[in-house]
Amino acid sequence: MKKLKYTLPIFALMAFSVQAEELEKINISGTRRIENSTVMSYLGLKKGDDVMTEDWNRASQTLFATGLFSDVKIDFEDGVAQIDVVENPIVHDVFFEGNKSLDDDILKVEVLLKSGDTFTKRKLQKDADRLLEIYKRHGRYAASIKPTYRELEQNRVDVVFEISEGEKAMVKQINFDGNQAYSDSDLKDKMMTQEKAWYRFLSSTDTYDPDRFNYDQELIRRFYLQNGYLDFEIVRSMAELMPDKEGFVLTIQLNEGEKYHVSDVDIQVQLPEYQGKTDLKDLVRLEKGDTVDVDEVNASADDITDALINDGYAFVNVTPDIIRDDENKTAKLVFRVSEGDKVFVRRINIKGNTRTKDKVIRREFRIKEGDAFNASKLRRSKQRVSDLDYFSNVDMQTIPVPENPSMVDVEMSLAEKSTGAFNIGVGWSSYDGMMFETGIQERNILGTGNIARLNLMLSQKETQYTLGLTDPYFMDYNLSAGIDLFRTTRDNSDSSSYEYETTGGTVRLGWDYTDYLRNSVYYTLRQDDITDIDSDAALAIKEQKGKTNVSLFGQDLIFDKRDSRIDPTTGYYLSLGAEIAGLGGDSKYYRVNATAIRYFSVVEDVVFSVRGDAGRVWGWGGQKVRINDRYFLGDSSLRGFEYGGVSARDIASDDALGGNWYTSASAELTFPMGLPKEMGIKGKLFTDAGYISKPDNYDPETTYYSNKIRVGVGTGILWASPMGIINLDFTYPLVKEKFDKTRVFRLNFGKGF
Repeated sequence: MKKLKYTLPIFALMAFSVQAEELEKINISGTRRIENSTVMSYLGLKKGDDVMTEDWNRASQTLFATGLFSDVKIDFEDGVAQIDVVENPIVHDVFFEGNKSLDDDILKVEVLLKSGDTFTKRKLQKDADRLLEIYKRHGRYAASIKPTYRELEQNRVDVVFEISEGEKAMVKQINFDGNQAYSDSDLKDKMMTQEKAWYRFLSSTDTYDPDRFNYDQELIRRFYLQNGYLDFEIVRSMAELMPDKEGFVLTIQLNEGEKYHVSDVDIQVQLPEYQGKTDLKDLVRLEKGDTVDVDEVNASADDITDALINDGYAFVNVTPDIIRDDENKTAKLVFRVSEGDKVFVRRINIKGNTRTKDKVIRREFRIKEGDAFNASKLRRSKQRVSDLDYFSNVDMQTIPVPENPSMVDVEMSLAEKSTGAFNIGVGWSSYDGMMFETGIQERNILGTGNIARLNLMLSQKETQYTLGLTDPYFMDYNLSAGIDLFRTTRDNSDSSSYEYETTGGTVRLGWDYTDYLRNSVYYTLRQDDITDIDSDAALAIKEQKGKTNVSLFGQDLIFDKRDSRIDPTTGYYLSLGAEIAGLGGDSKYYRVNATAIRYFSVVEDVVFSVRGDAGRVWGWGGQKVRINDRYFLGDSSLRGFEYGGVSARDIASDDALGGNWYTSASAELTFPMGLPKEMGIKGKLFTDAGYISKPDNYDPETTYYSNKIRVGVGTGILWASPMGIINLDFTYPLVKEKFDKTRVFRLNFGKGF
């Protein structure tokens, strides 16, 4: 048989076959760092095989597809295969030139080419395109990336990305078309994206982000549906890049429709043997005449579902229906209650938690494997996992089980984010002076959900060190446990002519009775030391010089129904605390503290609040209450007066001696000042009142004291600034005594960053 000779370059694709011929020998050349055995493994052929032309075509394409070679050539003659390869170079290092706004460390994470990887021009271009997208996400649409490489010895290359960042593409203007019920400024307040302004220099909300712009449209849609505009729709939205590529003009064209009000509420129950244990109509959050709020309608359906489950109906469907009367612009709310399919949760699958342990996530679920399926509990489970703040994204899906219609699987997909923080902060207060704070915190130690923190606070009056560790689910029970170690040095020479040091530790346990009611108990062992007493200090202070060991047990009961812990507008907060010291140690006292706060939303962005505080401490076992365990009114506890400015006071030294019980009350109105909402500046009007008792060792011959209630009225500014919350108060002490220490101006600010 006549021997065939043919050459197969990399892109040769033969459209014909020839007679099979035995492969007797394989020679490989051109390899430098890649072993011949590696080439053979990809070749897929070995000595003794009968090969045809299509076998060599397939082998050459496989070799090239590995990305290891820039060229592959195969010659086959007289049973001998000669394979010549040209290896792709290896990346020695990756460099970025011209980048200022984004560090090398950020960019290196985004590129595929790394040191030691195989280099190809295709990978190089893909990385350049990827970097361009990253710059666009950071608002730099004028950026350009030039990818290059430098050849080195030993078939290596350095990859270089020459970057021209350009200026940030700011949002120069936001336009609305079709809005009549709400002004442009009203709708802009609902958006995350904001127009460029000088006061947003520390914010990124005025740079264009297409994902954020899409979310803004959802926020506007939700706002209209919350205010009765059931026919609302966004007709069109545009983001136009200006010719200089440095700014965008955003336009949203919308159709508001008409506002609808509730005409009637109807509950239609189709449950076997339903006894009406709960008046379901009372659970509907809207009444006749109210503006239709779609969110409140859905929340009412959830409340009805929960009530029926508590009544023993494990499988129930509550379907809300909004029946519109277009002529009268009203809507009837119908809640259809029926027996649902008997569906159980077969399995809960969690994925994406590469660091956080499964049990940390599962313990937040309000539903378990084997339970009756309940959409309301699943929504709460998702919210609780989101509230952990361990994940940048939490997605939950319900998947039917094909082989068993009565079962579903729940799948939760997560994207983890950093849970550690290093904080540095500065601040200033009228009493403490300049403050500096730094600390380290990790909220998810080794994925266990445990929390550790180390904090240092320095001011002109106080130095404080704190080390804390918390397990939010101690021994896998719904019980948080923690320990704190602390040391504090306090200079009270201005108010009471002494300095105070305390060193000790606290162990604590806490648990939730409900989503709103929480209790905690703790034990503290500390050593207090009253030092550096001025020579002319009050005798009552001199008598308490020295060290005292304090052993105390305490508890705090908190009921929190505020709509927000950060910026509450409605709801209330109640707390009751109690302590007993003397079961060991030197100090012996009982203490009770109580706080109550109520918030009222007057109109949008105007909030009225009232607050009451009270505290009482008693000595026992024949012991008087030491000065560092007493109450002092002033500064934040009673505006218009210095810290300790309202107190029994030594006549000779003018030292504040404190009191054994106190009560205070405050009423405050916060309101916008006509400035852009995102500046975070609010005005306030307030009045404070307070009363403090005399101390145990009160002597009318040597001590000033008045049982008169002190009152201050004032105004101020509350600014959520980039440096943190700034409180600026001007208070007039309306009712005071001549020996009180007053302070008209008060400034406080501070924030970790």
